[in-house]
Amino acid sequence: MHTKSMLFAMALFLAASSIYSVFAQSDFENILGTKISKDRILALDNILNPSISAVLTGLSLTGGTFLVNLTRNNNETVTTRIHLARKSFIKAFFMFLLCTLSLFVFDFIEILDQPEIIKYTLLDVIVTYSFFVLGAAYLIDAARQLYSTYGRN
Repeated sequence: MHTKSMLFAMALFLAASSIYSVFAQSDFENILGTKISKDRILALDNILNPSISAVLTGLSLTGGTFLVNLTRNNNETVTTRIHLARKSFIKAFFMFLLCTLSLFVFDFIEILDQPEIIKYTLLDVIVTYSFFVLGAAYLIDAARQLYSTYGRN
């Protein structure tokens, strides 16, 4: 039972920290309140970095792998919810992996084509943040599934 509580807390922590870590480093209200300029887009590009997405990639895979052993000796409803949580962890893993890879690819493209850096940076921000938000949504879904299974006991 202690392991199940720790697993639920880990999934909830991953979901909350993934969202908070991106916005904690920026002044998000000022970006929305003013006209977005080249400097602001470049600053927004530097907030989400590979160290954030790579750590969340590994933790998502760890969470999904950890859930494999919890399906034994449970009833059908609990087993189904564990499988759904594991699928959400694996989907989050792939979204964070794509986010990490796209960060590297877009940074490489930005280095190669300096005159068009603002276009690539804008595309970089849109793509990587989309993958990141999808990964966070899957982590939240995993936390919701684990809460519906173990949090009410």
